[in-house]
Amino acid sequence: MINNLSDIPIFSDIPADELQSLTPLLKERHFKKNHILMFENDESEEVYLLRSGMVKIYRMYEGKEIVLSITMAGDIIGEVEALSSDNHRISSIEALENVSVWLMTKQDFLQIVDKYPSVLRNAYKILVERTRMLNRMIRYLTFYDVRGKVANLIMDFYYNFGTSNDNVFKIDLKINQTLIANMLGVTRESISKTLGEFQSEGLIDIRDKYLYLLDMDLLESICHETEEFPTLRKWYNS
Repeated sequence: MINNLSDIPIFSDIPADELQSLTPLLKERHFKKNHILMFENDESEEVYLLRSGMVKIYRMYEGKEIVLSITMAGDIIGEVEALSSDNHRISSIEALENVSVWLMTKQDFLQIVDKYPSVLRNAYKILVERTRMLNRMIRYLTFYDVRGKVANLIMDFYYNFGTSNDNVFKIDLKINQTLIANMLGVTRESISKTLGEFQSEGLIDIRDKYLYLLDMDLLESICHETEEFPTLRKWYNS
């Protein structure tokens, strides 16, 4: 749980003593798992600061869902729309677990941007990170077969949610095959089949919905050339 604005990367360069003046601008809200915080194309002006939990960012097309990214505590949602002249939401946001946020109005956010140029610089950095992630997902969707897509996403998950202890490599995120399928644009059945193959080949193990990487080198070899340093798999570096 994030309790201090200084732990929100977009505001991290504002002097600590001045951050206190921003606290009255915040409204605390809590949302249950599966609650939809916003729908794409809706008109609204709130900016969300994610304090705890995770949300997925997605779009719908002909009844099908494509997940664009997963956002974690510390991130900001809605700042792109706030900085633009159009209040229509770019995508939908749904809570993957119970979520706590701070809400801020567009007007208050823009006043902060005007007063502290570092906020705009940090917003740009965040936008670059999101663009990098989207570029990776486009590459998975366009060029890789199902095995390559799944192997790459597993490695992405590891760099973002992975833990290592005595050569035990665990993705500390409960695996949801539907979520993976919607991130990669394939059927849930294909995901189940591919994960089963990876288990049979000794690449991974799945216990209590947590995924363990048993042979990272072989898994990486299935990923093909990523054209990037492995550490760039990390989605958010702010």
